[in-house]
Amino acid sequence: MLSSLRIQNLALVEDLSLDWGPGFTVLTGETGAGKSLLVDALSLLVGARGDSELVRHGAERATVEAVVEGRFEAWRAFLLERGLPDEQPVVLRREVGPGRSRAWINGASCALADLREAGRFWMRLTSQHDHQSLLGEERHLALIDEVLGLEPCLESEAAGVKEAEAALKARRRSEAERGQRLEQLAEALADLDKLAPRPGEWAQLKADREPLRHAVHLEQAFREAAEALNEGLPKVELAHRAVMRAVAHWPDAAAEQDRLRSAALELEDLLALAQDQALRWGAAGADRIEAMEARLALYERLARRHRCEPEELPGRMQALKGEQRSLLAGETPIKDLEAALAKAAERYRSAAEVLHGQRAAAIPGLESEVQKRLGRLGMKGARLQLRLALAEEAGSPVQQSGRPVRVAAPGFSALAIWIQPNPGEGFRPLAKIASGGELSRLMLALVGAGLVLGAGVRDGLTLVLDEVDSGLGGETALAVGQAVAELGNAHQVLAVTHLAQVAARADRHGTLLKETEGGRTRSALRWVEGEARNRELARLLSGHPDRAEALEHARVLLEG
Repeated sequence: MLSSLRIQNLALVEDLSLDWGPGFTVLTGETGAGKSLLVDALSLLVGARGDSELVRHGAERATVEAVVEGRFEAWRAFLLERGLPDEQPVVLRREVGPGRSRAWINGASCALADLREAGRFWMRLTSQHDHQSLLGEERHLALIDEVLGLEPCLESEAAGVKEAEAALKARRRSEAERGQRLEQLAEALADLDKLAPRPGEWAQLKADREPLRHAVHLEQAFREAAEALNEGLPKVELAHRAVMRAVAHWPDAAAEQDRLRSAALELEDLLALAQDQALRWGAAGADRIEAMEARLALYERLARRHRCEPEELPGRMQALKGEQRSLLAGETPIKDLEAALAKAAERYRSAAEVLHGQRAAAIPGLESEVQKRLGRLGMKGARLQLRLALAEEAGSPVQQSGRPVRVAAPGFSALAIWIQPNPGEGFRPLAKIASGGELSRLMLALVGAGLVLGAGVRDGLTLVLDEVDSGLGGETALAVGQAVAELGNAHQVLAVTHLAQVAARADRHGTLLKETEGGRTRSALRWVEGEARNRELARLLSGHPDRAEALEHARVLLEG
């Protein structure tokens, strides 16, 4: 769950800090006030592409930082796997500006891929611009599993197949080329052992290199400071001795004497610090930057040799060592390894078949419930198909229904979401025909259906719905508001809307407005309640927050 969010220098937002609570939070405001900027800020925290045009005019970089709580075990496993600080709550940070954007998790530099992977633990974003949970077909299976409350746990079975397959391949290879391969492995590992790459080190080195590039300037600045302090200190000491003589004749000057003594001591301390810093950055410029550049160059050279990315070298090294161990152990008969692979493949196939069957059994009920909800959400006549199939993979040691299938933690299922928006149009892949508003409503229907079916996500998520009510009104808008409020009972929901029917159902209501000061415009957020909220709902209904009939209609919506 998102507990706090801070946005700095993002378009109209100069500096905005927000505390979030559980339940359903709605954001409203006039067009251009910055509602979508909050959604853009959240999308940056789950790895969306950063555009330097988002940076506020006159600022160098835009920054978004969030504090996220919940799902402790899942977060902990992720953080340990990535070599990131294991701290709770989790602090996510993203900077966007000219050149490459940067990201951090718990203060440690990370790749955007890490932010995207971390996003699945806490947020589902369905905005007009970034429908990350629905548009990518590769995400469909995980999304439907989440909606159905299924938690695939085939990691050990899949790993068993991979290990058995690797052992068999290594043993077969050893029959013909064992000696040659061992020489190649020894040569490759000799270079890798010299580097001794560690997970996350590549990204950290690149992050640490930046300040060291300015070591010469830092050394010069501190040397100049030390020289100035060294010149000024004798004059302060001279002034101190002069006042000491004055005290002998006028004791009331003792306070000035003490202050000058303190100033002299403080200057001595600052002089020592400036000298230390000059020495430190002088050494950094001469030693550390050279060593760091050499290590980065070695990373790049070995990455080219092994045809991988620099950050993948630690994993590549472990894989080569595993192959080397298998070759050195090579007395195991091939038939024994074949039998071990067959046993591991059957163990995986059996578990994956059960999981595939659970999905197949649950999908018809989910399709039916989603279609009912889509009708109430302004998509009458729309039909949904969740097309479950086998994910084939050529050369796989696992066979299902006579076909080689994928070996992976989610099993061998493949799923695609197809939709027919209107009767007679035919079904097509979701990404090719659904609009932003339709995608948001589909997500709303899917998650709501999961709750009705008694499944759904166990741990609360942060669901971000951007203009889920686009193009709606009347009873449909009321139904959308009710559906979002229903989700707010199980999840933290943040919705951007233009409809009073939706906003009236929220537990907390924020309104975005534009302020102009000193010739600059910026966005500000005000939480409204009581009469202020009633007036905002009246504005959404009629455009006139003071009209009596609109105010009365707003009260009716709030009471309903």
